[in-house]
Amino acid sequence: MRLSEAEAKAEMASLIACLQETGPTRPSTETILRSCTSCFACDVLCPQDCRPANLFLSIWGRRYRERGLPERARYFLPYSRPNFRTYVMDRMSAEEKEAVESWKSLEPVETFFYPGCNLITTPYLTFSKLFAGLPIRGALDYCCGEMYFRMGLEEHLEQVARKCSAYFRTLGAKTVYLQCTAGLNMFTHVLPQFGADFTDIRFKPFLKRVHERLESGEWPIVKRFDGQTIAVQDSCHAKIYEPGYADWPRKTLSLLGFTVREAPRHGNAGLCCGIGSGFSHGAAYGKSDLIRGQRACVRNMRDAQADVVAVYCSGCLEMMSVARYVTLGGSPVYHILELIQEAIGERPLRRHRGVARNFLIGTLRNQGGGKKRFWPPPIEQSGDVP
Repeated sequence: MRLSEAEAKAEMASLIACLQETGPTRPSTETILRSCTSCFACDVLCPQDCRPANLFLSIWGRRYRERGLPERARYFLPYSRPNFRTYVMDRMSAEEKEAVESWKSLEPVETFFYPGCNLITTPYLTFSKLFAGLPIRGALDYCCGEMYFRMGLEEHLEQVARKCSAYFRTLGAKTVYLQCTAGLNMFTHVLPQFGADFTDIRFKPFLKRVHERLESGEWPIVKRFDGQTIAVQDSCHAKIYEPGYADWPRKTLSLLGFTVREAPRHGNAGLCCGIGSGFSHGAAYGKSDLIRGQRACVRNMRDAQADVVAVYCSGCLEMMSVARYVTLGGSPVYHILELIQEAIGERPLRRHRGVARNFLIGTLRNQGGGKKRFWPPPIEQSGDVP
């Protein structure tokens, strides 16, 4: 938000007063409460480790409980049916639908890949020998709840924690690989705070596994990208999952021959891809707020002046692909898995534009509006896996 130190201190005091209900909220604080994208940069960068993002989430959570959500938000909640993801999934190829259906299996397996909701809507990314010998398990019904987390909906996080604990217990999980940094952070750090029991389960980054195999020569690099420049869009959850995690995609891209050019805002100061602009109580998934976030992200990436942009989060891939429609510009966007597949001699399936188009059409057709408000219903627990 580019506040001066004096402004930041004044806003922190106002936020605390707002949370404690000890006085009226400053008009500027209301603007900041709507503008925050819960990207966690303030938590990471604060020199006193004050965790200011907790103030935003607590205030949003209370307002959602007291005032509910506008009807337009229903279409974006992860456990709503239908929602923006199910619309995309209904229009996937038969091959993709078959893969996603197979991932719902509850057959016990100790080591597997968990796709996460965003990769479930881009399953073609897994059609590669990168996943050979690694079973995939996951479904939208076992979402990690990161959107609830970034909206401050603590009661729903407790429900997600129970549901996911039962799910992984049923599978007999011991080692779970994830490409999704949201899932890595939620399962490792967040859900255990809300009652999740992941005893004896290790959640491990899939990207590190891939990097090790590329570096060792197990997967020979047959096509290099020497002379090409690339900028990296960082995941919000990468900031708080593990210090230095954002270095891994850069190490991997450099291994493939790319020269990384950093955008002005990257790493711990990176901007959200745009979806976070809808999380605040004031925004609540308003289209103009989402587009505002997307445009800020595209401008930031454009300032890197790189040939292409890489993402390592499938959600970022979807949002930045949508952004190319609504902003009419920006460099080509690739998921890092696509670039790795190409480097080892595969022909990646580039279907992101179709996903983005369906995302847009579905939102325009199905996102509700008006003044009606609702409170998110409890996440279904009956009929869960035992």
